[in-house]
Amino acid sequence: MTTTRGWHDEVTLEIAAEPEQLWELIADVTRMGEWSPVCRRCEWTDGSTRADVGARFIGHSREGPARWSRPCEVTVSDPGREFSFRTFFKGRESTRWHYRLEPTATGTRVVESYEVVAMPWFVQLLHRLPGMHAKRRRDGVRSMTHTLQRLRAEAERSH
Repeated sequence: MTTTRGWHDEVTLEIAAEPEQLWELIADVTRMGEWSPVCRRCEWTDGSTRADVGARFIGHSREGPARWSRPCEVTVSDPGREFSFRTFFKGRESTRWHYRLEPTATGTRVVESYEVVAMPWFVQLLHRLPGMHAKRRRDGVRSMTHTLQRLRAEAERSH
């Protein structure tokens, strides 16, 4: 694994729902496949059944022909405010994901962000191809935007 520096992005979306309602949706990782165009499903592991700090789950993802699964660990679980977790690749921290919830006059500002901590050498090589790094970042922002739009549709429908 190669350590990376400075690879992070975030997307913000206003949602007409209470922060606590949104946190419940986000922190139920078994529903992440409903929101994300990349993550297909998540399942709790190691006896975990809810989003407590230290709880573990496996995320199963697919993008085009590529499929992968990553063990994950909840790092922040602050109802109505923040939910964060980190992914692992071969036992090492790989990516940190954060969802921050900020109350507004009309609902909640949701900020989804990620930070790549380290990546496998073969992925690092792919990112050296001309334009690939910029494309992956654009795809990441598009995917987060899509995730938050689906979350908004669900939250506002049931609000």
